[in-house]
Amino acid sequence: MKLTMNNYFKYISLPIFLLFSSQSIAVTVSDGIEAIENDDNAGAVKIWSELASSGNTIAQYNLATHYTSGHGVKKNPKKADKWLKGATRSGLIQAYLHLNSKAVAPAKGMTLSFYIDPEVWLQKQEGNKYTIQIASSRNKKSIERSYKDNNFKGEGGYYHYARDGIDRYGLIYGTFKTVAAANKAIAQLPKHLRKKKPWVRKIKSLQNISK
Repeated sequence: MKLTMNNYFKYISLPIFLLFSSQSIAVTVSDGIEAIENDDNAGAVKIWSELASSGNTIAQYNLATHYTSGHGVKKNPKKADKWLKGATRSGLIQAYLHLNSKAVAPAKGMTLSFYIDPEVWLQKQEGNKYTIQIASSRNKKSIERSYKDNNFKGEGGYYHYARDGIDRYGLIYGTFKTVAAANKAIAQLPKHLRKKKPWVRKIKSLQNISK
């Protein structure tokens, strides 16, 4: 079965946690999707492998499908089972089956990419992880524009909070298991974002202050 745009779901909005536990900023889910669109299954496997190893649940599931189908990589049931279990522990498979109530099992070769609204993205993440705060501003439109211009869709979001009685908005990107992993990702950010002097934040602390 050939992987095409017709046999995977792209940007399904779900009010539950599905995206990104820990990731490298060097490659993204969007890169994996682009590889599939270009019929580059081997390239997609490489991208999913890097993201999956960092804890990205979407990539873990997608990588499992490649090991099951043999597209872009030699079939390996043991590795497929390993990555499928990783995604399941994060609730991805249960959520998928809940969304598709008639499904018995995911179709072979299916690639998933779920989209969460940027204004609720923060609340869907695990509080014990870390994220990168890219910027903070009193101008919500400026934050929204930066989110869009940097193509953070599905990989970050923005939140509303108050400081000294003044409403502000923070732009955040990615989730990471450790501060060290987040700092490493900061070093890999594009130059124009590094100039903003992004910093690491504990997700739980942001969830506590966000409105």
